[in-house]
Amino acid sequence: MLKEQRIILSSKLKISASFPRWLHLGFHLILGLVVLAWLPNALAADTATSEYSKKAAIIYKIAKFVEWPENAFSSRNEPLPVCLPDADPMGPAMDALAGKIVWGRPIAVKRLHEISTVETDCKILFLGQTSHESRGKLVANVANSPVLTIGDNHDFAGMGGIVTLEIERSRVQFVINVAASERAGLNISAQLLQLANTKDGG
Repeated sequence: MLKEQRIILSSKLKISASFPRWLHLGFHLILGLVVLAWLPNALAADTATSEYSKKAAIIYKIAKFVEWPENAFSSRNEPLPVCLPDADPMGPAMDALAGKIVWGRPIAVKRLHEISTVETDCKILFLGQTSHESRGKLVANVANSPVLTIGDNHDFAGMGGIVTLEIERSRVQFVINVAASERAGLNISAQLLQLANTKDGG
């Protein structure tokens, strides 16, 4: 549900009663046009924020059904690092996951700066607003490492990504590339596989 949003006019703004009526009407007409121009952008921003929050929530739920090998972590207390590109608009929604627990490990959200460190710094890698070339390089870089790659582009599974998120009729659905998950050494619960569309190759 969209939050109600109001435009509050300063109490100092007064229109003298001595103004002609047409000036009053003109003022209200202009104000109405300003509101109409502002409203679509506000609604669009709110819709995008809602979509990002849904995706972040799904990523958290998916993580609960994925097991990483014991040697993927240096200790039992090591956090579960979730990475995404620094400029990705999903950032604020993903930040809300920080501290949530998955398999006894608190999530730590990290911004991605160096491709070379992805293999060691990330256990979940979300690739949304990145170029096709960058996605391909990042996915290939961690293909044989215990990193759960997640994207929202239609070609993500085809390039070797493990989970593809899809928005359909305001609902988030997902595709799982089983071959890619096995190559990464990740054990995905049969319960999750039953809920997803699965892809055997790639």
